[in-house]
Amino acid sequence: MLDVATTRFRIAALGLLPMSFLAACTSGPGGGPVHGSSASPSRTTTTAAQQEEKLGAEARSALQATATGSTVASGLERVSDGLHTDPGLSAGTAYRLTVVCAGTGTVAIEFAPAGAAVRKPFSCDGTTVLERFTAKQAQHVDINGGRGATGMIAWRIERV
Repeated sequence: MLDVATTRFRIAALGLLPMSFLAACTSGPGGGPVHGSSASPSRTTTTAAQQEEKLGAEARSALQATATGSTVASGLERVSDGLHTDPGLSAGTAYRLTVVCAGTGTVAIEFAPAGAAVRKPFSCDGTTVLERFTAKQAQHVDINGGRGATGMIAWRIERV
């Protein structure tokens, strides 16, 4: 058997319950919750993806402006991922590697023909870099970002 005080407490608590749900559903600026940041994690991710897309488009556009030969291999990479490829080039054949890095910092191209690596650093500022070379056996090409470098790398290897 319930006493009158317990019954009054339960009725009062039930009356406040809808208000607590309303407070829990309140949103802040930009539709985010009041208690957290106004930028949701998905917005931050979208902004980073949009920035990558923009930098990738810039790099691709600059790269396309220099196309003259027969493309053997090409791609678009994040600076943080770099480029690491064995493009299967024909030994003794002349090629041109064209690279554009749009972003910040520096990146470096490394050729490793037959174990003799040649390293060429350049700025990640949208400038087009051309490197002519004659393929050796087991030609390996790496492009790596320097400390703190960010952005996108567009690259193409053409037969000259």
